[in-house]
Amino acid sequence: MVLYLSKSRGIVAIGRAISLFRQIDIAEWDDDLLAAGVLAFMRSGDLEHAIGRLKVGLELKGLVGGLEYILADTIANEKWSMLIGVWLEFYASRLRFEPASQPEAIRLERLEHVPGLDKLFFSFENYLSSDGAKTVRPINIYETTRLGLNALRRKMAELALAQPCQPRQATAILNIFNDHRLYEDYLVRVLDCWHGKSELRSNLTWLSELYRTYRKLPDAHPPIALLQHMFELHYPYGTATLEEIYQDWHRAWGDLDQWGYEKFLKYYAGVGDVQAVQQLWGRYVSKYPRVLKKPRAFRSTMNAYAQIGDITKAEEELRLMTDHHGVKPDLDIWNTLLKCYMRAQDYNRAVACFGEICKMYRPDSFTYAHIMAMSAKKGDLEATLGFFNQSQKSRVPVSKEMAMALVMAYCRNDRLMEAERIIMELAERNATSTAIWNQLIHFNGMQGRLSKCYELLQAMKSFDLAWDHQTHEILLQALVRVDQVQPAYRLLRTAYKEKLFPVGPEHFAVVMAGAVRIGDLGLVDILASHLLKAGQSMNFNAKVALAEASFKKRPSSSRTRQLGKEFVVHLRSLFIRNARGGEAHAVSTLPSDIRHLKKQTKSIGRAIKLLVELRDFTTAEEVISLYGGMFPKYKGSEPFPPEVISALMLGYFKDRKFRQVHDIWNQTWKRVLARARHRQATGIYPVHEYDVSRPITILAKTLREENSGKELLEVVQQVTSAGFKLTRSNWNLVIRYLAEMGQWEPAMRWCETMLMPRWRGWSPGKRSLQERRNMRNTRVLQASNAAVLSLQQQWLKLRKLAAWSASVSAKLREIERQYPRLHYAFTNTDFEHVSGALDGNRKASLKKSAMDMLRPFSHSELKGMKKALERQLRVQQSKRLRRRTRSPLRTVSSELKRRVRGARRHAGRTERTTHQSPTKDDGGERDE
Repeated sequence: MVLYLSKSRGIVAIGRAISLFRQIDIAEWDDDLLAAGVLAFMRSGDLEHAIGRLKVGLELKGLVGGLEYILADTIANEKWSMLIGVWLEFYASRLRFEPASQPEAIRLERLEHVPGLDKLFFSFENYLSSDGAKTVRPINIYETTRLGLNALRRKMAELALAQPCQPRQATAILNIFNDHRLYEDYLVRVLDCWHGKSELRSNLTWLSELYRTYRKLPDAHPPIALLQHMFELHYPYGTATLEEIYQDWHRAWGDLDQWGYEKFLKYYAGVGDVQAVQQLWGRYVSKYPRVLKKPRAFRSTMNAYAQIGDITKAEEELRLMTDHHGVKPDLDIWNTLLKCYMRAQDYNRAVACFGEICKMYRPDSFTYAHIMAMSAKKGDLEATLGFFNQSQKSRVPVSKEMAMALVMAYCRNDRLMEAERIIMELAERNATSTAIWNQLIHFNGMQGRLSKCYELLQAMKSFDLAWDHQTHEILLQALVRVDQVQPAYRLLRTAYKEKLFPVGPEHFAVVMAGAVRIGDLGLVDILASHLLKAGQSMNFNAKVALAEASFKKRPSSSRTRQLGKEFVVHLRSLFIRNARGGEAHAVSTLPSDIRHLKKQTKSIGRAIKLLVELRDFTTAEEVISLYGGMFPKYKGSEPFPPEVISALMLGYFKDRKFRQVHDIWNQTWKRVLARARHRQATGIYPVHEYDVSRPITILAKTLREENSGKELLEVVQQVTSAGFKLTRSNWNLVIRYLAEMGQWEPAMRWCETMLMPRWRGWSPGKRSLQERRNMRNTRVLQASNAAVLSLQQQWLKLRKLAAWSASVSAKLREIERQYPRLHYAFTNTDFEHVSGALDGNRKASLKKSAMDMLRPFSHSELKGMKKALERQLRVQQSKRLRRRTRSPLRTVSSELKRRVRGARRHAGRTERTTHQSPTKDDGGERDE
């Protein structure tokens, strides 16, 4: 009856339960009855009597019924002194009645549901160190009470960690006890509870730090469940942590199990680490030989070759699989071969392989994803849509990989609104991923649409898609693109301090490059120091930014030259696979994936340009050689990236080796045209439209130096007729040079049609913020005042001749008719703009000219020049001083001459006065 009545919350029922409980003899008590009595007293509001009954049960019979009710109430209401008293009574009773037991191991289910246990734990710890210090002091005197108090602290920590609490709070709790079992329990629990949820990705950095701390503990022996969870958490981007998991697995368990082999083979194949895959695969098939009878055993080796685009090795592996092992390839193996052709950009083989797959199997979503990616990378929207429509006719479900290819094709064609609509529709069907959204944000950021980037980031949250490290890198790029370097720096600093996302060298490199571009050179050094303090190595892109900053500050210093030479060391390190100190189970995790290497060497053009500016051509050639070795396709018919070509041409241009500039251009033009030309239609692929924009700038400057306007005109006509496009700076430069070299009529035509539609007049008002951001995109065409004025000079010459020639007058009228925007600009120019253009050389910066002249000299040569100039200056100053300084004798003689001249003048005045005085007297007397 007491058990039944105690469950009620009615005051009458509780009163009856208490009355009945008091009538029962203590000898008849058990845990259930005592728990009912304690609960009844607590619901009646008599906590002290409930504690008293519990203490009686503990002391006389070792009963613990009702303990969890009292502990939950005292903890929730922060009655810490009462909590300590009750717990110590329980602890002593348990040791007395059950000496072999561990009192802290008791299950207190009621406490697990107390909200905010992490905050309550910190409040309890604060009480022990402040208000409760006097209470704790006598407790620590005796071993039993001291151990009991420590057990209470640990129990509260276990309960807080088991909820589970956030990793930030968990880190503070775990640091107090430094116990590997607490780490293991918390990591396994939190990874189980948050599996597949956004909280897991948002706390990735904190969990990585916790695991890194745990694995260093002396008794750490990670269970396989924890290792599996950590692998899934960090796959595929957490290279450093995955390497640690690999080592810990072997240290704790001796070798991988089948799950571990397959997962790590998949990881190493995904990053293109062929050496690691071959080593692991040999051990895998040796330990599990039965897998050789199935095609899945060969997926990792095929995928490793496919990832790096090694067609020869992939086809050889396929023959080994069929001829030697007698295994028939399944659809996954053929898809992997198709992926290899796609990565190698072998369009003909890819299409042929797709046809073979269609004959043998029913293509799945991965088949269509690979073939769609082949055309999407080129920006071939028509072919991509063709494959997509074919998949829908075959009722193939739209996978995330297919969606990625579709969105990429639209983005490559600058149809971002359509791409956004597709993503929104697919997101409603849960067919998008963070990587797809990242691509859309990236292309919007490249066009300066920062507000749209923020809008898309919020949309990702609404669809419960977590931001990853690449999302934050793209956001930093978008900020830097519109010169928002300080906000980008604040975001990076906050992310590093608060562990918002895994911050890597690539994030620092983005902000460092932006700081160099806007001239905030001090920020570059600050970011470099932050990077080193974070314990991360500086990647190639960050090294280039640091060298550029040093060059802008001190172009001839030895530090700048040394930073330039370090480019070679870093590129060489990308080839070296260091041994792991003789470990028995050491596998290289150095990615050889083509995409990864391209991202790592994104700043190669800027590096070569810097070395050219330093006149360090030997190092520049070595950098180019190493870069070509990393990408063997450049040794064949594939042209180098445009930024590398333009840097090479710039070096020859500065040395006035114009013949070599033309040779490089001719070779590059043939290769670029062959690569960019559309295979099934006229024109070129959209992805290659701006491949010649950088080299043509150097070529135009070369032709201007040679005064070859006709050749420049032919080059521009050749490039544009083939379908290539030029940037805003390209067009303005070309039009100026053509006008100066007598080809002003085609220059007028291009300027009118390409640049003048966006021209804002001679004295435009201030642009809006969004307009300024849009103009950061060099593909937005607009005429510069200098280009318009260069055309106007030729127009003015015609006007002078119009009065004497009817044909010239007709020509002027034709210009007014054909080029109305330019004619309006010509007739509304004020004198200030004309004089500025005609006398532009006079306004050139003397400081800039001096810097350009002195830049080739070394630091020691500049110091010698400085000393020589200082000596000449001292000589000139001493000469002027000697002219001004006179000898003492000369000073005395000059003073005597002055006095003699003064005496003579005084004597003359006295003589004149003496001759005139009788006249005055006579006259005076006569008057009287």
